[in-house]
Amino acid sequence: MAATIIRQGNIDYVKIFIYKDRCVIVRKLNEMVFATPFGNIAVNICYGRHHPLNWLGYALNGAEIIFNPSATVGSLSEPMWPIEARNAAISNTVFTAAINRIGIELYPNEFTSGDGKPAHNEFGQFYGSSYIAAPDGGRTPGLSRIEDGLLITQIDLNLIRQIKDTWGFQMTARYEIYADLLDRYTKTTFKHQLI
Repeated sequence: MAATIIRQGNIDYVKIFIYKDRCVIVRKLNEMVFATPFGNIAVNICYGRHHPLNWLGYALNGAEIIFNPSATVGSLSEPMWPIEARNAAISNTVFTAAINRIGIELYPNEFTSGDGKPAHNEFGQFYGSSYIAAPDGGRTPGLSRIEDGLLITQIDLNLIRQIKDTWGFQMTARYEIYADLLDRYTKTTFKHQLI
């Protein structure tokens, strides 16, 4: 669960967790962005980082900083970890915070992961390595893979405007073409346009 607590102490929960064939949504997402004195923030979550349209939705709705808390393990996603949030920061002209936990989680009952391996009770090694990425492609060094840490850095939201003015990504993005394609793609009658 991701909890967003605003300055007055009110708590607003946003949760979307998609994993393989399961989708759990608590409260409709609507690319919710929170206007704070520190910038417009959004909370993507865990597996959602693999979906570029999640990041785009928050950015289109005015997010300047997108946090992505995760509990992710192992060799499957670790090669993507240093790239995904950084790419999202560049392509959506926002700051992103890729947050991952450390440690090993054990469950009292064995389970299988659908990967053909025998039943086990260990979820895997969470590899930490949290970092913050900027819209110009810069990023902080990652935190430890094995020790708790706190990442404190200064960001300048003016960099968002500077990058937008320099690169013009939003001006050349052709959103209306992709909106039409996505609309057609979501219909059962969709056919690929192959030449």
